[in-house]
Amino acid sequence: MPLKILIIQGGVNKKLPSGEQTVILNESIYLSKENNVNIEYIEKETSFFGRLTGLIWSFSNYKKVKKFIEKYKPNIVHFHTVVPYLSLSVFFAAKQKNIKVVQTLHNGRWICVEGGFVRKGKYCKKCVGNIGFYGAMHGCNNGVFASTLLVINNIVFRYLQKKYKLVDKFIAISDFIREKHIKTGFYGKSLIVNNNGIDNLLIKKIIKTKNVKPKTSEVVFAGKVSYAKGVEILKYVISKAKYQKFHIIGDGPNLNELKKFTKNNNYNKVKFWGKQNYQNTLKIISEATCVIVPSQMGEPFGLVAVEAMALGVPVVSSNRGELKNLVSQGGGMVVNARNFDQFKKSIDMYIENPNKAKLMGLKGLKFVKKNLLMKSKIKILTNIYKSL
Repeated sequence: MPLKILIIQGGVNKKLPSGEQTVILNESIYLSKENNVNIEYIEKETSFFGRLTGLIWSFSNYKKVKKFIEKYKPNIVHFHTVVPYLSLSVFFAAKQKNIKVVQTLHNGRWICVEGGFVRKGKYCKKCVGNIGFYGAMHGCNNGVFASTLLVINNIVFRYLQKKYKLVDKFIAISDFIREKHIKTGFYGKSLIVNNNGIDNLLIKKIIKTKNVKPKTSEVVFAGKVSYAKGVEILKYVISKAKYQKFHIIGDGPNLNELKKFTKNNNYNKVKFWGKQNYQNTLKIISEATCVIVPSQMGEPFGLVAVEAMALGVPVVSSNRGELKNLVSQGGGMVVNARNFDQFKKSIDMYIENPNKAKLMGLKGLKFVKKNLLMKSKIKILTNIYKSL
């Protein structure tokens, strides 16, 4: 008998779909083959008062979730991003209707109010294992006041979770995320790792249609253009590494700064694509020599790195978060996040040794096929649902 699953994602900007939304959509497509699946996106509050009160308790989101449950009558409500957009109210809405609740932990927001284990563009783990006081003190999420409210919210959630079990099962997208939550007091048996899956059918389609002769000295960065994602490294590599073209896909708070840097220094081999849809991003990556992932934050998973490996393209990544585990096992080189010159040398090595780049790319593809295909991840997810 098929399950009835209601998936809810908060803080959505439909004009700029996030990586999380891509994962949710891909999962829902596979889940829908055997189950009754509905997705509801709750957009960000537009008013300041709405955003502020929503940190503690959102009456509007509480009502929305209850209406969704009454409409779809699900067996399971699967939340993705909850804080800082939806508030704890949504869990109570589900529990009032006696529905089992699952939440995917895409990041560390129940621990780190910024979410990515980063402060001022650099890795920070000060709030792991404690109540998050440092996040409030440093104002890591929109200032001291908002950060303090979020820390209080997280403390209250941990207390209520232990007492009332608001969430029946947590799904961490990586061992890194699971480890950080367990160190901060989350009960291990309720926290299962299930990595983001790769849509093998789409990957095959991209590989089939890409150029017969892939470009041999082109580098790609895809993601949020920010210091947390490695803008300092990008500047250095753009100025030093050997390449014919350097592709920048995405936008972010430091995009204009990076554009100005390339213009002022006449680095005319850099191409800025802006925000691209998922398929275009994969196509650009598939034709590159390598992909650079210079993240300075505690990377929860590293989806871009895994997508590159799935396309047979080698990766040069930092050693932050789950990147260290995934890329070292798969198809790429992991370097110290602050070793600028090692990023440059690693890229040069792939450009100067195309056969080595090809072999490393094949290694990454083999790793993804064995460990990260969507089909196997959906099987794990379905078993989690059934266990509840």
